[in-house]
Amino acid sequence: MIKVYSILRSLPILVLLTGLFVSQAHALMVRKSIEELTFEADSILIGKVKKIESRWNEERTLIHTYVTISVSQHLKALSGQGKIEEIIVKVRGGEVGDIGLRVSDTPQFREGEEVFLFLRTEKPPLFSVAGLFQGKYTIEDGRARNRILGIESPLDSFINQIKGNLEETKGSQ
Repeated sequence: MIKVYSILRSLPILVLLTGLFVSQAHALMVRKSIEELTFEADSILIGKVKKIESRWNEERTLIHTYVTISVSQHLKALSGQGKIEEIIVKVRGGEVGDIGLRVSDTPQFREGEEVFLFLRTEKPPLFSVAGLFQGKYTIEDGRARNRILGIESPLDSFINQIKGNLEETKGSQ
């Protein structure tokens, strides 16, 4: 009887220790449709990545990357803001010196890249990407592509789909 009691007494400790060594569970992300992204976005635009800069937050606990975008076309502009010619997109993660932070659900940007973005307002001209990586498409060869989601569409068709979603939204208000 002493052996059984001894094992049962050790079991909670074993479970607790096992929990410490198990890797963190991966967060699940709900896939958003183009309609949902269109509705959630405060701004939808096409632009070109001009500059990418990573830096620490004020507390030096997180690294954020600031992506400067030169805007070429607005499909959904911020109300009362007019057409903004340049915006900054803030994403979690980046590299500062020898220290890097990679966040799996954030969109990745390259200088010179042409992008189609669904954006949420933080504080103009500072934005975040709606739906994280789901809200960023790269424009290449006349096509809008989101490689992570495996979505590719002719740019004209993609724009027309967004405009149609915007018209439906206006009609339902």
